[in-house]
Amino acid sequence: IFFSTLYFRLRYFPFVFLKPTVRIGSGVTVKPFYNLMKNGDKIFEVRLGKSVKIGQGTILQGSGVIIFGDRSFCGENCVFGANSTITIGDDVMIASMVTIRDTNHNMFDTNLSMNKQGVSSLNVEIGDDVWLGHAVIILPGVSIGDGAVVGAGSVVTKDIAPYSVVAGVPAKMIRIRGTESKSDVT
Repeated sequence: IFFSTLYFRLRYFPFVFLKPTVRIGSGVTVKPFYNLMKNGDKIFEVRLGKSVKIGQGTILQGSGVIIFGDRSFCGENCVFGANSTITIGDDVMIASMVTIRDTNHNMFDTNLSMNKQGVSSLNVEIGDDVWLGHAVIILPGVSIGDGAVVGAGSVVTKDIAPYSVVAGVPAKMIRIRGTESKSDVT
């Protein structure tokens, strides 16, 4: 799917099927940030792999690129803001109310109001087979390795190694997947 200067919101259908196996829930909003797309230099692009599911009420916005890998799932009411690139690997589970942003407002010049300082963007990369729990927040420049698990309500400010289980604000390592005993899991 390619969105250039398109803005749409699905209102009347419970699901829209764009490919035989891609499902987008009702109330999903796709909107470019027009003020960051000067003279057609930038476009807002959303790329969906095979069998992707995007839950209702989710917002995809920006002037960059959002990529969902094959068989990835996004729950309801998530927010993706991309002015650079957000890449989500294959087989990723994203629970509801997750926020992933690759952009932050500049604020360092105290002689200039923050709303006039522009933004800075850093790519966000989420590997394959990752699970992001309910209401996780992923900040700009973060890379999450393959097989990682991020606990509900966590704020991810730094890279996460493959197969790590992290949680908290900010997210910190709890263990490595595959090293827990059965009593740790039950």
